Amino acid sequence: MMLLAAIIVRIGVLGLFAPDTLVVRPAPGCALVVEQNGQRTVLEGGQSIVARGALRAWPRGGCDFILAVPGKIERRYRGDLEIRQSGGVLSAVISMDLETAVASAVAAESPPGAPLTALMAQAVTTRSYYIAARGRHEGFDFCDTTHCQFLRSPPEPDSPAAVAARRTRGLVLTWRGAPIPALFSASCGGRTRALANPGVDEYPYYEVECPYCRRGPRVSCSYCDPGAAGAGHGFGLCQTGAKGMAAAGATLLEILGRYFPNAQLGSPLP
Repeated sequence: MMLLAAIIVRIGVLGLFAPDTLVVRPAPGCALVVEQNGQRTVLEGGQSIVARGALRAWPRGGCDFILAVPGKIERRYRGDLEIRQSGGVLSAVISMDLETAVASAVAAESPPGAPLTALMAQAVTTRSYYIAARGRHEGFDFCDTTHCQFLRSPPEPDSPAAVAARRTRGLVLTWRGAPIPALFSASCGGRTRALANPGVDEYPYYEVECPYCRRGPRVSCSYCDPGAAGAGHGFGLCQTGAKGMAAAGATLLEILGRYFPNAQLGSPLP
């Protein structure tokens, strides 16, 4: 089986804050090259730069950097940074390696205490989405909110999320030979949903029973039909169900096979 070549995804970050000012600095022990107004500067140690307009920055040697909205939030990232300005609002886009994005999203999206096999199923689902659904925003592929996939700082190399991403590296869900933009939700209330009117080339999503989710707490779902139970839209992987299946000893293929019937595990490369 062929593995993925180096793939870069462009993710818009911190956009919910509509910032007019951003602060950039290298992570401890790193150096950051910054290009602003035609001038190039290297930041090291505790140095930082305040951005109120366009800026590009890239770390030396694959290190991390810190991006902050003053007084609101700061987050560590790995990749190249581009800041653009429009209407007085700054837009920050990180160009990051696919596998860094996968590990970061798995760490941010997965329920606490999920077994490694459930995290591996989440990693395959996340990677499939990143491969098949690129270009969801003008100027970048994805945002860092639940509109696309929630994304935080990259996890430590020995963390369960990072291990899950490594163990499934290059694997995506395919249907009719093409990657599918795999979806997931926190819980489905006992049954996932089917796509109402799928297109000819669109993965149809099947309605499947989810006994482990049914045994768990049932909470209201603002995205589902009236009277439905669950948390999220209910399509594809059910995180609560995957967690229960993994705890009961199910394999990665068994988990993915339940929530994505007729899909196959493969590589998007020809």
